[in-house]
Amino acid sequence: MQSRRILALVLALAALTLTAAACSASVSTGSSARPSSGAGKTYTNAQYKFSITPDPVFEQGKANDTSAAGSSAVFDIAFADANGTKVGGSTVDGVQVSVYKLTRVLKASEIPKLKKEFAGVVNQLMSGLTAGKIVQPLSLAQINGVPGFRLAYTFKKDTTEIAAITYFLIKGQYEYQLTGQASQQTWPALSPKLESTVKSFTVQ
Repeated sequence: MQSRRILALVLALAALTLTAAACSASVSTGSSARPSSGAGKTYTNAQYKFSITPDPVFEQGKANDTSAAGSSAVFDIAFADANGTKVGGSTVDGVQVSVYKLTRVLKASEIPKLKKEFAGVVNQLMSGLTAGKIVQPLSLAQINGVPGFRLAYTFKKDTTEIAAITYFLIKGQYEYQLTGQASQQTWPALSPKLESTVKSFTVQ
């Protein structure tokens, strides 16, 4: 397997802010939202076979364009706290999901072997963030049976200090990147909601 070909399609870390949009914002064909058993609403994307249940504080919005980050996602969506921290008019508190198509199907047994390559990519990307610092290094992780890697880090957007956790999850021919982030000022209050949102992520 040519790791570089696969890793070229991995999403750059979500240092981009999330733009809140009205709840009635349109979504891509094949996507739908349905009520969950809890207070939040489960968002389901039939095309890319994933679901996520955001905490009610996060409104469905449109993710910023990530094409400049080095590889183009086939799908992006964000769930942001419209009343949260603003930087340059954009909300930075929330969760973003980006989907990338890999060059071939990966088996679960192959994923741990990619840690060295992912670590190299992470180091390069962190060097591109303002005051980027790894808080918890890249480690093997899984969410609801979907394997991958987890990274916790901080950086600055303008003068705002931001904390973030990113999961790189792989199933079949798709890589799903989930990032929960918030300003360090709002992180203590929002981190449980960010965590519950991210850990609600499932892939069919």
